[in-house]
Amino acid sequence: MSKKKNGRFDGTSEEEIMKKSKTLSDYLQPDLDVVFVGINPSLTAAYKGRYYAGPGNHFYKLLHASELVPKFVSFEEDNKLLEYNIGLTNIVDRATRSSADLNAKEIKLGCDIVNEKLKKFKPKLAVFNGKCIYQIFAQQFGKTKFNFGLQNEKIGDTALWVVPSSSARCSNYPRMEDKLFFYQAIKKHVLFLRGKIDDLNLNEFYNMDLSRPVVKKAKSNSDFSKNSTETSNEYPQYFVAEILDGTQNKNQNKFSVKSEAKSSYFESSCVEKKDFEEEITNTGDLKEEIKEEIKEEDSDLESKNFEEEITNSGDLKEEIKKEDSTLVS
Repeated sequence: MSKKKNGRFDGTSEEEIMKKSKTLSDYLQPDLDVVFVGINPSLTAAYKGRYYAGPGNHFYKLLHASELVPKFVSFEEDNKLLEYNIGLTNIVDRATRSSADLNAKEIKLGCDIVNEKLKKFKPKLAVFNGKCIYQIFAQQFGKTKFNFGLQNEKIGDTALWVVPSSSARCSNYPRMEDKLFFYQAIKKHVLFLRGKIDDLNLNEFYNMDLSRPVVKKAKSNSDFSKNSTETSNEYPQYFVAEILDGTQNKNQNKFSVKSEAKSSYFESSCVEKKDFEEEITNTGDLKEEIKEEIKEEDSDLESKNFEEEITNSGDLKEEIKKEDSTLVS
């Protein structure tokens, strides 16, 4: 069987990348504010040696827009997140084309290892990047149903959060703005645990997907200053204009995954959509990279074998179909 070569990886085959047992180092140290937990590295992340390195991943933009980090940190500087008291780890170390290529045994072992890491390093919060990741992790609690936001369970003194996947392929939350609400809440929780806020009602962090934030892009610094302590001319600022309740949420228009996610990615990169379309037309390599990345992400939750390996629960299958997002970093 010939090795599949790929232009994205400068001639390195996918098989060579997947042979590595560990492709990303943990960024962990004692008493961090937040540790983000992913499922496993994508081929792009593994090849580049950086977390969430895919061209359509909103992770680093979300960290900055929510002010979890004071200035933008790119995937190429992911190790600098420790300077801002943020850690990164994955449930499984090895890279795959999609999370569907993982087996149940290594996922279960990985969950046990993450448990031990959280007990050892004692972060204030552990945030699971994607609902289906926590669906696997929560089996130890006998839990099959939950919502986005803060969870009732803890690992030691570490509070557990679940947020939508930072991938642009997350169907219910395709744009960066759609997910920002959760990251802003995490920032608020961190400030509360640091003693910077003393009038916080933690109940607002539970069942967060029962309400729907309307996030808007600030037209001026004065718009954003009502909701932020810092503004930047180098990055578009967003704020929550209003919250829709559960009834309104059900009746609102559905987003178009491809068009909305695409628009958000270009806007949050401070690039005009028209200019980017002209640029990408002339940049074959980037076009192929994005196509390959989307192809990887599209396959993540479509594998029936993966669903059957994780659990026989019908509820999980429904959650996976609804999530319809990538689990790879």
